[in-house]
Order: sequence, then structure tokens, then C-alpha cells
Amino acid sequence: MKKTMKVIVLFAVLVISVSAYSERVFEAAEGYNAPSMTIENSDTTLSLADMKGRYVIVTFWSSADADSRLRAYRYDEAAKLLPQERFCLLSVNFDRSERLFREIVRRDNLSAENHIHVDGSQANRIIHDYRLTEGFKSLLIDPKGRIVAMNPSIETLTKMSI
Repeated sequence: MKKTMKVIVLFAVLVISVSAYSERVFEAAEGYNAPSMTIENSDTTLSLADMKGRYVIVTFWSSADADSRLRAYRYDEAAKLLPQERFCLLSVNFDRSERLFREIVRRDNLSAENHIHVDGSQANRIIHDYRLTEGFKSLLIDPKGRIVAMNPSIETLTKMSI
């Protein structure tokens, strides 16, 4: 009986340890590795892994979410002033319509090359991987692929570029 209890306790500890570890590996929060992301559409294929070696500002936004849309605009403006050899911007849009996305990019005078629209299964995968169920956010990812800041301020980015 004692041997059976020891096996059950050992198994429970093992299960808890493994589940806690796997949760940490895929956590989209400061100090963790950024989940991998590859976006494919008719125009291009873009991978976060291709941007390693530079700081990457990843912003997730939708025209229906005013805060995220404003953040996308601010990061777009900041990206124009940051040294391109050290920083890049990847702005991911989740609008229901690509036509609406293109109109917002035009109206807000955003850099079309930095903004990409996703929908369907790609959007669902990114929302799940980056835990965006509680709202859109922006991340600063360091050259090694680790998340170093959530919703970094423009002042922080400017100081880092010096």
C-alpha cells in the first residue's frame, strides 16, 4: 500500500511539474521567449524568426479597439525615427475585413510595409499563442527573441536607440 501511494504521489508531482514548465515556455510575458509567429498572405510570408538580431516591436491591433489602433500609429511613427539596423516594427492587424484594414492604413498614414492583416485560422493561432483574449498589446522583443517589455513607451525605445 505504501509503495502504491508513493507511486501516485510521484506521478502527481511529475504531472504538476511538467504542466507548470510547459506553461512557462509558451507564456507571452516579459522575460519569456516570444512564441514563434509566421504570417502568410497573398503578398508575403513573414516570420518573427527572420527578425532575430534586432529589437522587434510587435504590436497587435484592430480598428475596433481605439487604444490598440492609437498604439499602432505611435509605434509606426517611432519606427521611422529608430535606427533600422537595430529596430524593426511588426504590426499585426485583426480586422474582419482586409479592405477595412487597407483603408485604415491609408487614412492613418501608416507604413504599409510594417503592417500586415491576418484573419481566420492564422488570427486564431496568434491570439492563442500570444494570449490576446484580454485585449491587444504590444511587445518589445530583444535580439535573442526574449520579450523584454509589454507596451513599451516611445521614450523607452528612444533611450534604447542611443
